[in-house]
Amino acid sequence: MQKKDISDKQVEYLIKVIAFFWLFAKIWSYKTWITERVYPVIPPIDLLKNVPGIFHQFIFGFSILALLGILCFKTSRWLLISLLTSEIISCSLDTVRWQPWEYMYLCFLLMYIINFYKPKSILLLSHIFLVSIYLFSGLHKFNRDFLASVWRDMFLVDFLGLSMVFIVKYKLFFIGLLIPITEVVLAILLVVSKSKRKVSYFLILMHVSILILIGPIGLKYNSVVWPWNLAMIFILMITYAKPIECSYKNKIVPNLYWFVLWFLLPVFSLFGSWYQYFSFNLYSGKGNQMYICISENEKELAPYFEPKSSTFCKGKVYINLQNWALQEIKSVPLPELEIYRKMAIHLKKKYSKDDVKIILYNSESQTSIEL
Repeated sequence: MQKKDISDKQVEYLIKVIAFFWLFAKIWSYKTWITERVYPVIPPIDLLKNVPGIFHQFIFGFSILALLGILCFKTSRWLLISLLTSEIISCSLDTVRWQPWEYMYLCFLLMYIINFYKPKSILLLSHIFLVSIYLFSGLHKFNRDFLASVWRDMFLVDFLGLSMVFIVKYKLFFIGLLIPITEVVLAILLVVSKSKRKVSYFLILMHVSILILIGPIGLKYNSVVWPWNLAMIFILMITYAKPIECSYKNKIVPNLYWFVLWFLLPVFSLFGSWYQYFSFNLYSGKGNQMYICISENEKELAPYFEPKSSTFCKGKVYINLQNWALQEIKSVPLPELEIYRKMAIHLKKKYSKDDVKIILYNSESQTSIEL
């Protein structure tokens, strides 16, 4: 009986921690969830283009109240279902809302709803989900672009202030491979090790390191993922506070849909056939960058013009879509070709086709295409 009480408390702490950091992230990135912004609203289907802005705001407000309710009161299954419904509706209205942290919280929320009266199952599924997150996050980083843009440029040059001469002299470039290797090894150890809590300490240290790198004392980059990294620290602490009862054999069949979602579909993302953010392709350096060459007469876009010239735009002012999104809505664009195409159509229609040129550049293949 005592063990059941402990599991109940762990799960209660888990949902409240998720609600707290989810609430913080949504408020911090509030422009992602409303339409009163310059950054385009791009729904996944054209039928949802003309949904009134007031409806976006209502759904956002409802989610905020639901998250506050989860924090302040005893967890209710109906409240969780209401939150899940409002979030799915909101995400169906704008693709930029399909953020990796939003996807993760939705998965936790759904597994909690399905297993509401089975706390041990929630903890086991949380453990399995964490394995998937770290496994695929690591696998996506095995590429030269991660070493160039994240390891070398962000960490060695921007954060540590090392010169290229120093990096080349001491052959520091390929040392960055230790990062994905470590993530994959720790994910595997979460499965096979009997000391999962000790493994979680290394993962917590990794999140602390990420916060130091991109946080307010570091590069001050992508601020909406700061609370996500803090959430991951608490999720690890709660999930592995007590030994996980890993009876995988009896759990795989009844939970097969989770294994498909977390382990099968992400494999396709490695080949570009599944959504990258639903497979935790994070800070891998992979993917396309969209450059918007536009007339400098578009005053509403002026705050997002890049200060440096670009060979793509041949002297015209331009916008980097990712920098625009980070600056205005505190989120990043979904790195999917079909969504980039929808974005290009919207921008050309709004700002006159003749004045807009949109380039998609892939650093991995060093190729560019015009949309």
